[in-house]
Amino acid sequence: MAPTRQRTTRREDRRSLQALACREDRRSLQALAFTMLSRQAVNLRGPQLRSRAQAWVRVGLWPQEMEAWIGAVGVDGAAIARDCRTAGIALSAMNVSLDGRRVKERLRGGEPAFSVLASATACGRSLSD
Repeated sequence: MAPTRQRTTRREDRRSLQALACREDRRSLQALAFTMLSRQAVNLRGPQLRSRAQAWVRVGLWPQEMEAWIGAVGVDGAAIARDCRTAGIALSAMNVSLDGRRVKERLRGGEPAFSVLASATACGRSLSD
């Protein structure tokens, strides 16, 4: 008995193609993130760059946004960028000074995004666009 081919519907084929395209987009974004990070952190190599690139892709930024956030919070700042977006802190607020320290310095120093937001609110400053 000859093996039978499984038939798929057009809808299933379309979903498969969409899923493949999504994976390809994610891979190309990861390659772009890898390139950006390798320019910023020349001391990092393959596996270290790949893990950071994956973290940046998970934040869900457009390439230009990703590059700007990397410039503001550093190559290890994917979690900071994610937390800022969750808290509503805009990229443009990174250089705002709160009690003598810039927002990005506070965040890089380990202060949680919501704490920075609370400090800004207490001072009457807005960190959103």
